[in-house]
Amino acid sequence: MEQIPDAPWIREAERDGYPADDPVECPECGEECDTVYLDPSGYCIGCERCLKAKDAWEWMEEKLQAERDEFLEHNRAD
Repeated sequence: MEQIPDAPWIREAERDGYPADDPVECPECGEECDTVYLDPSGYCIGCERCLKAKDAWEWMEEKLQAERDEFLEHNRAD
């Protein structure tokens, strides 16, 4: 049976190794990243470099405190 030679790119990969992939850049901040985060519709909202994570309870408490402060400030102005 006749032997079919490998394609040139296969011989090149065997000889030189597989080329490294190009780095991925975040579409929001432009930095190289490993993970991108998407909203429910699939739109990229950022990466591990440009987004921050926060405990949900801590965030809610800060939000409520800001609303209280705004309410008090508004009522003092009257």
